[in-house]
Amino acid sequence: MSVSRTPAPAPLVLGVLAGILAAVAVLPTAIPITMRLVGAEHTLAVRHTMTGASLAARTLEHDGALPPGTRDRMGVDHIHVVSDDGLLVFQEGIDLPADVFAAACPTGAMTEPANQTRRAEDGTNWAVSCVPVSGYRVVAAWRPPQSAATEIAVLVLALAAIVGIVTALGVLRLLAPLSRVSHALERVGAGERGVRVGSTGLSELDDLVERLNVAARSVEDRESEFLDRIRVIQEMSRMVAHEVRNPLQSLELLTSLIASSDEEGERQELAQSIHQEIRALDMVVDRVLRQGVTGSGLTLRKQEHTLRPVIDQVVALRTPESKAQGITLEVGDVVDRALPIDPALLGRSIENLVLNAMQAVPPRRGRIRISAYDENDSVCIVVEDNGPGVPEALGNAIYEVDVTGRTGGTGLGLALVKGVIEAHGGYVEHDRSPLGGARFRARIPLSEVMVGR
Repeated sequence: MSVSRTPAPAPLVLGVLAGILAAVAVLPTAIPITMRLVGAEHTLAVRHTMTGASLAARTLEHDGALPPGTRDRMGVDHIHVVSDDGLLVFQEGIDLPADVFAAACPTGAMTEPANQTRRAEDGTNWAVSCVPVSGYRVVAAWRPPQSAATEIAVLVLALAAIVGIVTALGVLRLLAPLSRVSHALERVGAGERGVRVGSTGLSELDDLVERLNVAARSVEDRESEFLDRIRVIQEMSRMVAHEVRNPLQSLELLTSLIASSDEEGERQELAQSIHQEIRALDMVVDRVLRQGVTGSGLTLRKQEHTLRPVIDQVVALRTPESKAQGITLEVGDVVDRALPIDPALLGRSIENLVLNAMQAVPPRRGRIRISAYDENDSVCIVVEDNGPGVPEALGNAIYEVDVTGRTGGTGLGLALVKGVIEAHGGYVEHDRSPLGGARFRARIPLSEVMVGR
């Protein structure tokens, strides 16, 4: 089974390669420097022994001996005096390997000092100087620290490594904005919102960053628009379902009454109610599908119309159901004034208020009253009941979608009412009714200016 490997980030690869190249570029210069430093160490070692041997030769006594402690004063590891015929006269310090001595101070006549560095058989390095003086030879030897050359090599290699690391970090820092841009592109591609990249300080890359930010904003705007459309469709679907369900319940009850009624006149009235309900339902559903019923985008089909026929139709449709539940549905005073209204939508709004009241009042003793009256420059349509009223905790939030004051409620009825009344230029409010329950008041302004606002 093959295992997929994630490729290394380009900035990291480039940084490492740049660091290696920088380190390698240092080596051609570092190696000669290392050799020179090692050679300088050897030269210093030889000069040190030469100085020690020369100074010791000046203190040489007539019998070829040196004052005690000469080796320590000269700072060497070994010092001895040998006659020209090879006889050892004086010696201090550690033993000098014979091969090293033989190479530095060969037998035979010597007129000039000799010195050299040499590696002994045991692997130690020696710097040896041999100074002839008055039939004797003063020999000084010193072992340079074995770690000197290694330390120099380590130092040079460390310098090369530092150069490589600094170069690599510099390249990584330079290319870090590119990595951020790449990561941001991945996040945008994954659908993450709010992805933005700040300025990098590089003009060419900043141009790319700006294009990325613009593209991200464009994607978010399109996504938001798409989601808004989905939400509108969902809300409209729920509202259509809400507006269809209530009339269906009425139609079911009316058809049952037709089936059980023996009086031809009553059956005709019930059939007429069914016909009106179907027509009103068709108009409202068509309006919802075309425009929606919330917000100011709803277009009303206004006509001069009084409120009495609209309210009477609502009462006629809901009377059979209210009687079956033992609920008293009554009409109070209704102002006799023609208003520029959409009868179908306004009737559905009043019916929604009545349905909410029917679901809230106590069975067998519930009471609902519908009235309308002039108030200042508007007409106020009132639906009130003797139920428990609207919970104070809900307040005006009860007119929002998905907010309901009863168990099993859809939270759509009052939102529909609010949308229709606001489309007429008015507003809806609620308080406590003298009947003991809730009182909803829908105010529709009389002025055309107010209606059109």
